[in-house]
Amino acid sequence: MKIDFARPDREHEAIRDALEQAASRVLCSGRSILGDEVIRFERAFARTIGVKHTVGVSSGTDALVTALHALGVGDGDEVIVGAFGFVAAPEAVLRVGARPVFVDVEPVALALDAPGVAAALSSRTRAIVSVDLFGVVHDLSPLRAAAPDVPIVEDAAQALGATLGPAYAGVLGDIGIYSFFPSKALGAAGDAGACITNDDRLASRMTQVRSHGAGKTHPWEIHGGNYRLDALQAAILGVKLEHFPSRIARRRAIGRRLVDAATRGGAAPIISTPACEPCFAPLALRIPETRRNDCLARLRERGIDARVHYPMTLPACPPFAVYAASSCPEAERATRELISIPCHPEMTHEEVAELEGALASLLG
Repeated sequence: MKIDFARPDREHEAIRDALEQAASRVLCSGRSILGDEVIRFERAFARTIGVKHTVGVSSGTDALVTALHALGVGDGDEVIVGAFGFVAAPEAVLRVGARPVFVDVEPVALALDAPGVAAALSSRTRAIVSVDLFGVVHDLSPLRAAAPDVPIVEDAAQALGATLGPAYAGVLGDIGIYSFFPSKALGAAGDAGACITNDDRLASRMTQVRSHGAGKTHPWEIHGGNYRLDALQAAILGVKLEHFPSRIARRRAIGRRLVDAATRGGAAPIISTPACEPCFAPLALRIPETRRNDCLARLRERGIDARVHYPMTLPACPPFAVYAASSCPEAERATRELISIPCHPEMTHEEVAELEGALASLLG
């Protein structure tokens, strides 16, 4: 049985009429960039997440760039980032002219190691990017204690819908960012993203940044770029947002079943604390290094789209090698032990059962 990593086509088919009506409304309006559709989505998303401001942007990566610009990060500054994960965080740091400072992750949920952050601080540190990997939201209190005067950008691109107590992923940082890439928990029909904050000043600055830094009194007041959310994506996201609670509930229900099966099979799912309710986007498993590749091959033989998302640490990647200052053993171990498996609300009952069986016998 073929089990895909994501099936946005199934989601779209289920709500086709509403999506087509939204798309037609935008096309007939003559307004393609920003405008009322974007404002409506921003307000609805802010209410859903429980935050004061949402600023829609063109992608999750551009959301990071927008956030760093809004914080005033620029030439000669340093930004602390994790040594394990997607390339967007250090890439965004370089795009604003700053230097990424890599810090190891802790071994349980792959959050930034707080003692490592404290050791990495310098007079040039201007921000910390904390990434909620694999649908798990991290408590930022240890980072606040380690660096009390440094603003935190919470990259919740993989964790929209995850909660820590009553708080959604993304609202714990000074600025939170999301990706609405089609395979995410809330996916557009292309690239899109958002920044959120409860800070009026930062919200105003991010609104400027996404439109080339333009303000009301002068065309270009601060550093910025063309990071605007288009109206068509906003309209599609608005339709999907109405179904978001039920889709997250199903994703979690499937995730719990797969976690139980994987645990019986000898794998260790990446989950942080009992207070964290993950969104399993995706579900990551830690498998002993000596068995990881064999398990991956056996899952793929059964048609399961299992993956190694991050086969090398970020400082080991050629564009960032010049910034590698020390070893990051937990990040390095994660590259050798982790796999990601499908977990999404469009999975059928048969697909979930097939994947459960495969995971239960994973190390057998």
